[in-house]
Amino acid sequence: MELIRNRKMLESLLERHRITSFFRNSDLPFALYQFEKGEYLDSELDPSQHLIFPVSGTLRILHIRPDGTQYQIASGKQFTCLGDMEFASGKITPYLVEITSPCMCIVLPLRGIRGRLENDPVFLRFLLGQLAEKIDVSTASKALPRSLTERLDFYIRTQCQDNTLKGVEKAASALACSKRQLLRILKQLCKEGKMVKTGHGSYKLLQELSISELF
Repeated sequence: MELIRNRKMLESLLERHRITSFFRNSDLPFALYQFEKGEYLDSELDPSQHLIFPVSGTLRILHIRPDGTQYQIASGKQFTCLGDMEFASGKITPYLVEITSPCMCIVLPLRGIRGRLENDPVFLRFLLGQLAEKIDVSTASKALPRSLTERLDFYIRTQCQDNTLKGVEKAASALACSKRQLLRILKQLCKEGKMVKTGHGSYKLLQELSISELF
Protein backbone atom coordinates (compact mmCIF):
# COMPACT_ATOMS: atom_id res chain seq x y z
CA MET A 1 0.00 0.00 0.00
CA GLU A 2 1.29 3.45 -0.89
CA LEU A 3 -0.11 6.89 -0.13
CA ILE A 4 -0.38 8.92 -3.36
CA ARG A 5 0.46 12.56 -2.62
CA ASN A 6 -1.07 14.00 -5.77
CA ARG A 7 -3.83 16.44 -4.84
CA LYS A 8 -4.92 17.08 -8.43
CA MET A 9 -5.35 13.34 -9.08
CA LEU A 10 -7.33 12.95 -5.86
CA GLU A 11 -9.63 15.86 -6.71
CA SER A 12 -10.13 14.55 -10.25
CA LEU A 13 -11.15 11.11 -8.98
CA LEU A 14 -13.43 12.60 -6.34
CA GLU A 15 -15.19 14.57 -9.06
CA ARG A 16 -15.32 11.69 -11.59
CA HIS A 17 -17.01 9.35 -9.12
CA ARG A 18 -19.08 12.10 -7.45
CA ILE A 19 -17.86 10.93 -4.05
CA THR A 20 -18.24 14.32 -2.37
CA SER A 21 -21.93 14.25 -3.34
CA PHE A 22 -22.39 11.41 -0.83
CA PHE A 23 -21.81 13.88 2.00
CA ARG A 24 -23.45 17.11 3.11
CA ASN A 25 -20.05 18.76 3.53
CA SER A 26 -17.15 18.09 1.15
CA ASP A 27 -14.52 19.41 3.57
CA LEU A 28 -13.42 15.94 4.63
CA PRO A 29 -9.91 14.40 4.96
CA PHE A 30 -9.95 12.22 1.82
CA ALA A 31 -6.70 10.48 0.84
CA LEU A 32 -5.63 8.41 -2.17
CA TYR A 33 -3.88 5.04 -1.86
CA GLN A 34 -2.41 2.58 -4.35
CA PHE A 35 -2.65 -1.17 -3.69
CA GLU A 36 -0.82 -3.93 -5.54
CA LYS A 37 -2.11 -7.27 -6.76
CA GLY A 38 -2.11 -9.89 -4.01
CA GLU A 39 -2.47 -7.46 -1.13
CA TYR A 40 -5.37 -7.77 1.27
CA LEU A 41 -6.95 -4.40 1.78
CA ASP A 42 -8.20 -5.34 5.26
CA SER A 43 -4.63 -6.02 6.37
CA GLU A 44 -3.58 -2.50 5.41
CA LEU A 45 -6.64 -0.47 6.43
CA ASP A 46 -9.13 -1.28 9.18
CA PRO A 47 -12.57 -1.08 7.48
CA SER A 48 -14.16 -0.28 10.85
CA GLN A 49 -12.11 2.91 10.96
CA HIS A 50 -12.26 3.97 7.30
CA LEU A 51 -14.65 4.35 4.39
CA ILE A 52 -12.94 3.04 1.28
CA PHE A 53 -13.95 3.78 -2.33
CA PRO A 54 -12.10 1.68 -4.97
CA VAL A 55 -11.80 3.88 -8.09
CA SER A 56 -9.59 1.76 -10.37
CA GLY A 57 -8.37 -1.81 -10.68
CA THR A 58 -10.16 -4.94 -9.51
CA LEU A 59 -10.73 -6.78 -6.25
CA ARG A 60 -12.70 -9.67 -4.85
CA ILE A 61 -14.56 -9.98 -1.57
CA LEU A 62 -14.36 -13.26 0.33
CA HIS A 63 -16.60 -14.38 3.17
CA ILE A 64 -14.99 -16.37 5.97
CA ARG A 65 -17.19 -19.19 7.28
CA PRO A 66 -17.15 -20.13 10.99
CA ASP A 67 -14.99 -23.16 10.11
CA GLY A 68 -12.36 -20.90 8.53
CA THR A 69 -13.09 -21.77 4.91
CA GLN A 70 -13.77 -19.01 2.39
CA TYR A 71 -16.09 -18.38 -0.52
CA GLN A 72 -16.27 -15.49 -2.94
CA ILE A 73 -19.28 -13.18 -2.79
CA ALA A 74 -18.21 -10.45 -5.20
CA SER A 75 -15.53 -9.79 -7.78
CA GLY A 76 -14.71 -7.21 -10.41
CA LYS A 77 -14.41 -3.46 -10.70
CA GLN A 78 -17.92 -2.23 -9.97
CA PHE A 79 -17.87 1.01 -7.96
CA THR A 80 -18.68 0.39 -4.33
CA CYS A 81 -17.97 1.52 -0.79
CA LEU A 82 -16.13 -0.64 1.72
CA GLY A 83 -16.50 -0.09 5.45
CA ASP A 84 -20.18 0.82 5.17
CA MET A 85 -21.36 -2.37 6.90
CA GLU A 86 -18.88 -1.85 9.72
CA PHE A 87 -19.98 1.79 10.07
CA ALA A 88 -23.64 0.77 10.30
CA SER A 89 -23.22 -2.21 12.65
CA GLY A 90 -20.25 -1.13 14.74
CA LYS A 91 -18.87 -4.66 14.30
CA ILE A 92 -16.06 -6.27 12.36
CA THR A 93 -17.52 -8.23 9.44
CA PRO A 94 -16.20 -11.69 8.39
CA TYR A 95 -14.87 -10.59 5.00
CA LEU A 96 -11.51 -10.36 3.26
CA VAL A 97 -10.87 -7.98 0.37
CA GLU A 98 -8.17 -9.25 -1.99
CA ILE A 99 -6.66 -6.94 -4.60
CA THR A 100 -6.65 -8.81 -7.94
CA SER A 101 -5.05 -6.09 -10.07
CA PRO A 102 -3.31 -2.79 -9.17
CA CYS A 103 -6.03 -0.77 -7.49
CA MET A 104 -6.44 2.83 -6.37
CA CYS A 105 -8.78 3.69 -3.51
CA ILE A 106 -10.03 6.95 -2.07
CA VAL A 107 -10.01 6.58 1.69
CA LEU A 108 -11.84 8.59 4.33
CA PRO A 109 -10.51 8.06 7.88
CA LEU A 110 -13.35 8.15 10.40
CA ARG A 111 -11.32 9.34 13.36
CA GLY A 112 -12.71 12.66 14.52
CA ILE A 113 -15.58 12.79 11.99
CA ARG A 114 -17.74 9.77 12.83
CA GLY A 115 -20.15 11.92 14.85
CA ARG A 116 -20.53 14.33 11.94
CA LEU A 117 -21.35 11.49 9.58
CA GLU A 118 -23.84 9.92 12.00
CA ASN A 119 -25.78 13.20 11.79
CA ASP A 120 -25.35 13.78 8.05
CA PRO A 121 -28.65 12.96 6.27
CA VAL A 122 -27.00 12.98 2.84
CA PHE A 123 -24.43 10.38 3.88
CA LEU A 124 -27.01 8.29 5.72
CA ARG A 125 -29.16 8.08 2.57
CA PHE A 126 -26.09 6.96 0.61
CA LEU A 127 -25.28 4.42 3.33
CA LEU A 128 -28.80 2.98 3.23
CA GLY A 129 -28.60 2.59 -0.55
CA GLN A 130 -25.27 0.77 -0.32
CA LEU A 131 -26.54 -1.60 2.35
CA ALA A 132 -29.74 -2.30 0.42
CA GLU A 133 -27.76 -3.27 -2.70
CA LYS A 134 -25.52 -5.63 -0.73
CA ILE A 135 -28.48 -7.23 1.04
CA ASP A 136 -30.16 -7.78 -2.35
CA VAL A 137 -27.10 -9.57 -3.73
CA SER A 138 -26.64 -11.63 -0.57
CA THR A 139 -30.31 -12.61 -0.43
CA ALA A 140 -30.41 -13.58 -4.09
CA SER A 141 -27.28 -15.66 -3.70
CA LYS A 142 -28.60 -17.53 -0.66
CA ALA A 143 -32.01 -18.05 -2.26
CA LEU A 144 -30.60 -19.81 -5.28
CA PRO A 145 -30.55 -23.62 -5.29
CA ARG A 146 -26.97 -24.74 -5.00
CA SER A 147 -26.27 -26.90 -8.06
CA LEU A 148 -23.08 -25.94 -9.87
CA THR A 149 -24.96 -24.99 -13.05
CA GLU A 150 -27.19 -22.63 -11.09
CA ARG A 151 -24.25 -21.08 -9.25
CA LEU A 152 -22.49 -20.58 -12.57
CA ASP A 153 -25.54 -18.86 -14.04
CA PHE A 154 -25.82 -16.55 -11.03
CA TYR A 155 -22.07 -15.86 -11.00
CA ILE A 156 -21.98 -14.84 -14.67
CA ARG A 157 -25.04 -12.61 -14.46
CA THR A 158 -23.94 -10.82 -11.28
CA GLN A 159 -20.13 -10.86 -11.34
CA CYS A 160 -19.10 -10.90 -15.02
CA GLN A 161 -19.17 -7.89 -17.31
CA ASP A 162 -21.31 -8.31 -20.42
CA ASN A 163 -22.36 -11.77 -19.16
CA THR A 164 -18.93 -13.05 -20.23
CA LEU A 165 -16.89 -15.37 -18.02
CA LYS A 166 -13.16 -14.69 -18.42
CA GLY A 167 -10.80 -17.08 -16.70
CA VAL A 168 -11.93 -20.62 -15.96
CA GLU A 169 -9.58 -21.14 -13.00
CA LYS A 170 -10.72 -17.90 -11.36
CA ALA A 171 -14.38 -18.85 -11.85
CA ALA A 172 -13.79 -22.38 -10.54
CA SER A 173 -12.26 -20.93 -7.38
CA ALA A 174 -15.23 -18.59 -6.91
CA LEU A 175 -17.69 -21.44 -7.47
CA ALA A 176 -15.85 -23.87 -5.17
CA CYS A 177 -15.45 -26.54 -7.84
CA SER A 178 -12.62 -28.03 -9.87
CA LYS A 179 -11.56 -26.62 -13.22
CA ARG A 180 -12.46 -29.95 -14.82
CA GLN A 181 -16.02 -29.83 -13.42
CA LEU A 182 -16.53 -26.30 -14.68
CA LEU A 183 -15.16 -27.05 -18.14
CA ARG A 184 -17.51 -30.01 -18.44
CA ILE A 185 -20.54 -27.81 -17.66
CA LEU A 186 -19.34 -25.03 -19.97
CA LYS A 187 -18.92 -27.54 -22.80
CA GLN A 188 -22.45 -28.84 -22.25
CA LEU A 189 -23.96 -25.34 -22.15
CA CYS A 190 -22.17 -24.44 -25.38
CA LYS A 191 -23.48 -27.63 -26.99
CA GLU A 192 -27.01 -26.65 -25.91
CA GLY A 193 -26.59 -23.17 -27.36
CA LYS A 194 -26.92 -21.45 -24.00
CA MET A 195 -23.31 -20.23 -24.07
CA VAL A 196 -20.65 -19.63 -26.70
CA LYS A 197 -16.88 -19.80 -26.36
CA THR A 198 -15.45 -16.40 -27.34
CA GLY A 199 -11.76 -17.01 -26.73
CA HIS A 200 -9.24 -18.84 -24.57
CA GLY A 201 -10.96 -19.31 -21.21
CA SER A 202 -13.75 -16.92 -22.22
CA TYR A 203 -17.43 -17.87 -22.45
CA LYS A 204 -20.48 -15.69 -23.05
CA LEU A 205 -23.89 -16.51 -21.60
CA LEU A 206 -26.48 -16.22 -24.39
CA GLN A 207 -29.61 -16.82 -22.35
CA GLU A 208 -30.60 -17.01 -18.71
CA LEU A 209 -31.55 -20.45 -17.50
CA SER A 210 -35.28 -20.60 -16.84
CA ILE A 211 -36.78 -21.96 -13.64
CA SER A 212 -37.80 -25.16 -15.40
CA GLU A 213 -34.25 -25.61 -16.68
CA LEU A 214 -32.75 -25.00 -13.24
CA PHE A 215 -34.89 -27.71 -11.66
